[in-house]
Amino acid sequence: MLGVIKKRWLGMLMVSVFCLGMIFLYIGCGGEETGTTTNETGNGGTVVEAKWSITPQTSGVETSLFEVCVDSASGKVWAVGDKGVVLASNDKGATWKKQDIGSETPIQAVYFVNENEGWIAGDGGTVLHTKNGGEKWEKQNTGATEKLRGLFFANNTEGWAVGDGGKIIATKDGGVSWAEQPSSTNQNLEAVHFAKPKPGEVVVTNGWAAGAGGTIIHTSNGGRVWTKQVSKNTEPIYGIHFDSDSKGWAVGKLGTILTTSNGGDTWNQSAAAAAQGKNLYDIFFINAANGWTVGSGGKILYTLDGKNWVSMENPSTKVLWGVAFIDTNEGWAVGDEGTILYIKRL
Repeated sequence: MLGVIKKRWLGMLMVSVFCLGMIFLYIGCGGEETGTTTNETGNGGTVVEAKWSITPQTSGVETSLFEVCVDSASGKVWAVGDKGVVLASNDKGATWKKQDIGSETPIQAVYFVNENEGWIAGDGGTVLHTKNGGEKWEKQNTGATEKLRGLFFANNTEGWAVGDGGKIIATKDGGVSWAEQPSSTNQNLEAVHFAKPKPGEVVVTNGWAAGAGGTIIHTSNGGRVWTKQVSKNTEPIYGIHFDSDSKGWAVGKLGTILTTSNGGDTWNQSAAAAAQGKNLYDIFFINAANGWTVGSGGKILYTLDGKNWVSMENPSTKVLWGVAFIDTNEGWAVGDEGTILYIKRL
């Protein structure tokens, strides 16, 4: 929405995959580019600089890639995009293999719960499922016709997809059956994310979806009821991520970064001068401190405290739609013209 790695939590034992929102890959065969983050925070503070390498990888495609997803246990990576493109890598992107889904339907989002089982979603209400890492994809009957832009699975049975016209569909059996949930909005929804359960709990209940017109909606009961939250923003929101049922972030047009510490009861503008007004299309956090967001003009931002954002030096100016990290040191960003960037902290 990270489809896309447009959509993702760390900590739940059954979920070891990290995906990115609309997400969003440029793999070139060029050499490695090394840079540092600046110490710009936008509020007069200082952030310790981090050195990074950004290495273009060869995707073998020229179509836009919208989202990327990483399985933390195996290190496998998937990227999806326009014209039905699904790419997979078993060697951290050194080589990428195109997977056949049987159509050229644009794919907006991807989510894997382990190295074998995953889902992709896209135009025309499309959802496909795999149990073997993408070697074979099978179409599921969603009953939807709208473009699905965001995808999230809590485990191998419970999942949600969101899309145009406020569409939300959910499954409790891995996609064997999908049912519509009332969303309380007719705005296009770009991304969906659920928080990991509280200690001692196993049921996933708290989730958020975001989209056009500054829309943010929330559920506290797994999606049976969705209610609107006040984002104090009228611009489109493209990505949303929660580290817990209280701490969350959302990103959008013109460098918008919103934060909440109370589950979205109140949303506040974050210090994001480093975005320089660029649209931000996806956001991904490993924990409450370490997060990344990407967007137009090749913009890549990083935070090490969950509050202040710094800009990473990226030699490419191609639009980046999705981002996902395997840990605090390694990740991928994907975007226009088959772009896949491998990002590593030095």
